[in-house]
Amino acid sequence: MLNMIKMDLYRMVRTKSMYVVWIVMAAAIFFSTSMSKLDIDTMNKEAEQQQTESIAETVKPETINMGMSVFLPTQPGEKVTVFDQVYANLQAKFVALFLVIFTVLFSSADIGSGYIKNIGGQVRSRRNLIFSKASVLFVYTTVTMLLYFIIQIIAQQMYFGYLEWGNGSELLRYFGIQILLHYALVLISMAIAVVLNSNVFSMTIVICLCMNTMIVLYGVINHLIQKAGVENFQILKYTVTGKIALLSMSPTNKECLTAVVIAAAFGIVVTLLTGWVFRKRDI
Repeated sequence: MLNMIKMDLYRMVRTKSMYVVWIVMAAAIFFSTSMSKLDIDTMNKEAEQQQTESIAETVKPETINMGMSVFLPTQPGEKVTVFDQVYANLQAKFVALFLVIFTVLFSSADIGSGYIKNIGGQVRSRRNLIFSKASVLFVYTTVTMLLYFIIQIIAQQMYFGYLEWGNGSELLRYFGIQILLHYALVLISMAIAVVLNSNVFSMTIVICLCMNTMIVLYGVINHLIQKAGVENFQILKYTVTGKIALLSMSPTNKECLTAVVIAAAFGIVVTLLTGWVFRKRDI
């Protein structure tokens, strides 16, 4: 198992698409931060004219809409903190988009190239190949999230001219939980790529997950469950993408526990399911 992890780790480091994704992500973060600066400047100008009533109400939407929208929680007149930027980008699944794109490319690379036929017959259980990929993708998720954090700090200093951190302990707590939730989303993306065995369909699905297109299906499920007598049920609160978007900046212990349980449950189930499907498949 350790040798398989080393092999996949080496393969990941040598994959050019990982560095391309990181470069594009860095450029997108700088662009997003520059747009945030324009938004804040506009908001402050309007605040000076006492026209901020409607702006203050639309800082954070109560529901998740289609597409990808980055909303800073900063109020007019306040300094934009690094925590504000991190929260806005993570809850919008902005960073998640780059994670899932590489995950699909990496998870299907050995299958598409035919290399899996050589290695598949040399291992005791083919499920271990999936577990190895899952382990390496945890490294990728953690490194990418930390890289995002560093780039965000640089962009913050470049465009705003100052570094205001916000609440340090809450930032670390929020960021740590989001790493777990994003890793669970990465495992779901790996499962989709391996099970479907199609880069085009897999890429479309994982991008749609980040763009909140599943809201339509969730709405139908909510309606059916509420019709069955369960009031105020929202399935979105119990999904990985929903929890990523709805996790508050200052999560309570209960909210943290719920997020960890959701991330662990989805991650374990999809990884075991992917291993079972891959073991049964003719390669």
